Amino acid sequence: MPEPSDDLARCAVAIAAALAAADSGERAAARRMDEGGAPVFWRQVARLKLPRWQEAGWLRFTRMVAILTPASARQTVHDSNQSLGAVLAAAGVSEHRLARLLAARGAARDAALERAIRMVASAGPKLNVVDLARLVFGCDRNRLARTYYERLDHAPSEKSEDA
Repeated sequence: MPEPSDDLARCAVAIAAALAAADSGERAAARRMDEGGAPVFWRQVARLKLPRWQEAGWLRFTRMVAILTPASARQTVHDSNQSLGAVLAAAGVSEHRLARLLAARGAARDAALERAIRMVASAGPKLNVVDLARLVFGCDRNRLARTYYERLDHAPSEKSEDA
């Protein structure tokens, strides 16, 4: 897959910032939105001039970032130093669940990714939203696996904690 464009990163960070600036009711509407969208989503479509053919992907992305953004948030959940793979590993997402996510395609992949996001959301993690956008648009799935396993390999083992 080609490397995502700078536009993808710019739009992902802008949408995360808009959700942080939105009121809690707008964020709640974005968390619940279906294919019809929500006002905060459509404002971003207009402001960022998102192409019609990308709307469904940006809608899924916006819903997932809204799920990650606490109702009381004042700051974006975006942190370029926290890869999505590392966040999933730190939250205890199993290797089996990650393998199913990586193997899934189409709507099954979208559903598996949203389930993983819902699993980690309660911890209130900050993460690189560009990683999430890349996954939503089908780019660089291997980065997710690479950063997940890097985090697992660098996590202190239980044995060393007992010593």
